[in-house]
Amino acid sequence: MSSKAASSGHNSVSADGTTQRPRRKLKGTPPPPTLIERTNALPLDDLKSRFLDTSLLTFTSAGDNASQSSYSIELYTSASLPDEIFDHCFDLLEANMSASYKSTSIGWYPRKKKEEMKHPAMRYLILTAAAPEATSKEATEGTFIGFLEFMITEEEGSEVIYTYELDIIPSHQKLGLGKRLLDVAEEFGKRVGVEKAMLTVFDSNKGARRFYEREGYDLDEISPEPKVLRNGLVKPPTFHILSKPFERVD
Repeated sequence: MSSKAASSGHNSVSADGTTQRPRRKLKGTPPPPTLIERTNALPLDDLKSRFLDTSLLTFTSAGDNASQSSYSIELYTSASLPDEIFDHCFDLLEANMSASYKSTSIGWYPRKKKEEMKHPAMRYLILTAAAPEATSKEATEGTFIGFLEFMITEEEGSEVIYTYELDIIPSHQKLGLGKRLLDVAEEFGKRVGVEKAMLTVFDSNKGARRFYEREGYDLDEISPEPKVLRNGLVKPPTFHILSKPFERVD
């Protein structure tokens, strides 16, 4: 399954992941930082230890030829992501999705997309694989298979985990790997304590939308609605915003 989320298209976010206007400075004790500000200020090691479900990070899966491959998922911040892996992510995104971007109102702008991908609050789940005969060093380094790009942010006043991109290389699609990345991201968001998971999917990507719906996502209230033109024709939106609410854990 190739499950790929489009760029969110939501409001621009500040370096700490918030979209609200700066809070007014009042005399006296300053307001405490928000959940989003606190979370995005944490160092990488704290993000890993507090919000990752380690049981989901290493696993095996059979390919089309029934051979078992070992996979691992690693969390990075945009600042800690090695340049080589960043290039792998961008190249995969461009190869898989640039044509779809161009056909929508979002458009495809490589420089702007790279700037978004390097936002200080952006986080990455990088999926790698080691062949059964790989040496210990090769198994540690792994072969790049795909990635999920997300941010702890806010959307219309709600604290959310927003998936910006989810891409798997063509040779490893339809193996459940996109679902595993999504599971890791959702568990991350639940442990942070956000209200819901959100993402954007292109209207043309019917397979991805079906995948997300099976995973419990539905149209969010802020998703664009069809437009009725002057001649009476209905123009559907080129992308949809989906969301999945989380149960609050007290």
